[in-house]
Amino acid sequence: MKKKKEIILVRHGKACSLDAFQKDIDRVLMERGVNDGYRVAGILIDKGVKPDIILTSPAARANHTALIFSRALNTGTEIVKIKKEFFHCSDETFLNNIYSLPDNINSVLIVAHNPGITDLAYELTKGGTSFLPTSGVAVIQFDTDTWPEISGKKPDNYYFIKPKEI
Repeated sequence: MKKKKEIILVRHGKACSLDAFQKDIDRVLMERGVNDGYRVAGILIDKGVKPDIILTSPAARANHTALIFSRALNTGTEIVKIKKEFFHCSDETFLNNIYSLPDNINSVLIVAHNPGITDLAYELTKGGTSFLPTSGVAVIQFDTDTWPEISGKKPDNYYFIKPKEI
């Protein structure tokens, strides 16, 4: 029997505007971004989602979102890894990182930015969504033993969680 590989894509929470900071990477979450993160993570808890690893962009808003999900899902912060290449990258960069995950990891949560995170959700769901809002989540599952096997494969299941819909 094949194992399930699960990819949880999270667009960072609502952040302060760029005019409050010198650099985009330093933008922090607004109160709404923090609260939405906990609300959406609560839905993941109800669905029994618990990632083995959390990969996040180095941006302050993405890091904070990753820590919110880590706290809410009770994973421990030691599984949170900063990936500098996730700051405004393409879906190809995400896919290369996913394909290179060790096979003993069955669930990965990725926190990043648009348009890349939405492009990745679109690619993995074969057109299932065209937009992930802030704090939006896509959970995508494949019945396979290894990460490279998901390449070009249609997912066995996927769903979306959007803060305005909960």
